[in-house]
Amino acid sequence: MEVFTEAWCAACCDRLNQRESYRLAAAGWEGAAVLLMSGDPEQGIDSDRAVWLDIHHGQCRGARVATAEDLETAPYLFRADPAEWKRLLHGEMDPVAAVMQGKLKLSRGNLFTLAKYAPAAREMVHAAGEVGGTFPGAAR
Repeated sequence: MEVFTEAWCAACCDRLNQRESYRLAAAGWEGAAVLLMSGDPEQGIDSDRAVWLDIHHGQCRGARVATAEDLETAPYLFRADPAEWKRLLHGEMDPVAAVMQGKLKLSRGNLFTLAKYAPAAREMVHAAGEVGGTFPGAAR
């Protein structure tokens, strides 16, 4: 299954809900987050792709491909290029370190508020990594 598609979104949400560690780490976090992968034709991504996650007190209540409205209204918007998303999903980079290094950009949202949910962010990336998925243009 290809990353940042409807099927992948649903699988990530299901995997999050199976993780007790996520439920505990995200117990106070509520609101939506959008994960955006910037378009990069050289890497097989013709245009931006984005995932919308409805996260509420340690539960993923829904996930889907983000709409234009989601991109404008989600309290948190994270952006990275395909190469950085690959590194994140393969466990080669910590999401908190990636934000601090500017490799994963927090385009919207309060960094200080987000900091107290750093373990939840790690859990989200670990769950997505467990789901796996292929990137466009990648060898299958």
